[in-house]
Amino acid sequence: MDFTVQNPTFRETILAHLERQHFMRHIGCRLTVIEAGYVEAEIDLDTIHQQQIGLVHGGVTATIADVAAGFAGFTLVGPHEHTVTAEIKVSYFRKGRGRRLRAKGRVVKPGRAFHFCEADVFTVDDDGTETHIARATTTMAVILPTPSEH
Repeated sequence: MDFTVQNPTFRETILAHLERQHFMRHIGCRLTVIEAGYVEAEIDLDTIHQQQIGLVHGGVTATIADVAAGFAGFTLVGPHEHTVTAEIKVSYFRKGRGRRLRAKGRVVKPGRAFHFCEADVFTVDDDGTETHIARATTTMAVILPTPSEH
């Protein structure tokens, strides 16, 4: 799908926004691909990402899906606009266990006020094998920030 980019510096803008998200830094989330309508995010998994029996915590899975889908939507907004999550639904397919967590977020349908996005989440083993563990569907609201949020 071809997308209309309204902010030619969307990559730099997104990286600057991610840098200001302290929680994303805390959990080690980074963006590895940033294209118009598409973003990939990764986390190298450690014990802080696990629930009580050693699996990836569902909240971590939901978080990386939200980041990938949200920033995919963000690639299509104007230079003074933002996206925020208005709705997210996460379906968990398999238990999460691996060396890395990877989310592939994409815009399904862009709009003026809302972008409809999805993100598929995978665990990655030491040999590079990906296992599809979850899918999120999201509605991202396009907003104008207040002057203090620019």
